Amino acid sequence: MTDAVEPKDIEVEKDDQIRINKFSRLNLGYDDLDEEIKALKKSMQTYKDARDEIDACMEDEGILLKIGEAFTPVDEDSVGEKLGKLIDQAEARLSEATDEIEKVKTDLDALKKVLYSKFGNSINLEK
Repeated sequence: MTDAVEPKDIEVEKDDQIRINKFSRLNLGYDDLDEEIKALKKSMQTYKDARDEIDACMEDEGILLKIGEAFTPVDEDSVGEKLGKLIDQAEARLSEATDEIEKVKTDLDALKKVLYSKFGNSINLEK
């Protein structure tokens, strides 16, 4: 005698399928935003390191910018300004991406709650 537990046959309605599809799209968007945030943080750190190196530069020739295989002297002030602009742009985009990812996380949590309430363990919405 086998007492196998059969999963419930839950009918997936059109609205449920729409929610599942929306969850999937949001989840992919979340992953993309997460990768973008990591890349922005890495870029910002690189810019800050470059700015620190420029500030610490005590070479007689000044700053040399590598273009291809050649080094070209550049003005320290213009490089500092350019790096400052790049850092500001990266910080602005990081702030936007962080706000976006929080909104997506809120939407994902709301959809999870609705879908788990209907489907229980029959659906897996974890990464």
